[in-house]
Amino acid sequence: MNAPRLPGLQALRGLAALMVLIGHVLAEAEHYFALPLPGDAMPWTRGVDIFFVISGFVITLSAQRYIGRPRAFLWRRLLRVAPLYYLFTTLMVMALLLMPGAVKDTPLDPAQIISSYTFIPYARPDGRIAPVLSLGWTLNYEVFFYALMALCLALPRPLLAVSGLLIALATLGLTIGFHLPPLAFWTNPLVLEFLFGIALARLWQSGWTRPDPILCTAFLALGFALLITLDPLPLPRFLAAGVPAALIVAAGTLFCPTRMAPGQLLGDASYALYLSHRFALRAATVLLLPLLPATPLGAWVYVGTTCLLALGLGILSHLFLERPFLKVRQTAKAAPA
Repeated sequence: MNAPRLPGLQALRGLAALMVLIGHVLAEAEHYFALPLPGDAMPWTRGVDIFFVISGFVITLSAQRYIGRPRAFLWRRLLRVAPLYYLFTTLMVMALLLMPGAVKDTPLDPAQIISSYTFIPYARPDGRIAPVLSLGWTLNYEVFFYALMALCLALPRPLLAVSGLLIALATLGLTIGFHLPPLAFWTNPLVLEFLFGIALARLWQSGWTRPDPILCTAFLALGFALLITLDPLPLPRFLAAGVPAALIVAAGTLFCPTRMAPGQLLGDASYALYLSHRFALRAATVLLLPLLPATPLGAWVYVGTTCLLALGLGILSHLFLERPFLKVRQTAKAAPA
């Protein structure tokens, strides 16, 4: 079965990328203007958790074509995510080499650069586990999930196996607490958010759907209300953000009407926007910030201009970089099983 191209799912991809963008721009504005800005109650960067649940949903359905062919599945997934990620990672490495002062909080570390291209979690000097393109920490989780799924595709009941592995890893993380960065990263209970997506996909496959604008709106509202309410509480992220994200993705998959939802182009460009927006953000900080007064008006001009710049760069990156990569992927033959 091919992964579905549900209008609601595409809209949620765009929404998740936009949330991450707004969160990063607001944080940058508050830092440099030293002013509180409205919107702090919304945990914008939890758009990443929506991405993880969506990934669990989509990979569950797309993996059905590759049962017994794990290498082919993994190869196709890498062709989907790696080229654009490698491009922006290389741009970041070039920036570190040519303009180290313009790159915020990112040291030039050869070991980290190597780990970035191999999707191996690596701890920075400040203890944060992130690649040289810091946004790529989510790609480390994605590729790890793909590897787990590929491993389980060689087994008789792959979905049951991968679900058991995710639960086992999260249990180890909660009970042992590893210190080695890769083990600490891979056993973070955050991996359970992929499991939430798997569960939603199984409901979708079983026909447990009811396209209804009222139900869709109710699940969206409940998901975002819980996201805001639970975020300040001392809860693990997979509960505070993962459960609300699952409700939001349920709205876009199980209950969203089948007619076209708004934001399809933004959904298509969500991956490119996610990877590229830090470059737009940094360029705006270096070039625009010195021209603006340290006032609320100046801060909002910075926020609005930076968001528009990032959206433009993301859409252009999708149209002229990601789409050509995808065309190559569509014509490339899958690796032998």
